[in-house]
Amino acid sequence: MNPADARAAIESFLRESPGRFALLPDDDGRGARILEAGTGKTLGVRWDEIAEAVARQNPVRATPYLVVVFTDGRQVALADVGFAFAPSTANTGPLPDLPATFCFRDFRHLATGAEALLGEDGREREAVAAVMLGIALLDGARVAGFDVSREERELESLLRRLEERGARV
Repeated sequence: MNPADARAAIESFLRESPGRFALLPDDDGRGARILEAGTGKTLGVRWDEIAEAVARQNPVRATPYLVVVFTDGRQVALADVGFAFAPSTANTGPLPDLPATFCFRDFRHLATGAEALLGEDGREREAVAAVMLGIALLDGARVAGFDVSREERELESLLRRLEERGARV
């Protein structure tokens, strides 16, 4: 895909799906930052680093999404839930029930769930499972090109609390 076609595909998708994302062009015209409205997360793109940008239809929900494949192999979808990306198990090893994709809303759900579980006696094991999924989510987000430092601090706080309670992570 040439840079002009990549830019046109992303701009067209964002025009047809208003409100979820904003496109912030770079000063040099060679790329942009895509801003997810719900979270404030941004993804930097250079038009010449996009191998493919293909619109697809969600089989479960009647909403389209755009899969952006980068020349380095990264993939990110622009979807009704925001940015969607694959998790990475590089730091967790295999995890049961790991979904194929995550979004940043999923992180909020996992962190909130782990926090609630820590408020109950005897639920540390479930809290550890939620934190491990959160680690895989953030590792996947980082690989995809997102800054996850804020979320990492939140997970570190949850991990400290788990360790204080004697949970093995």
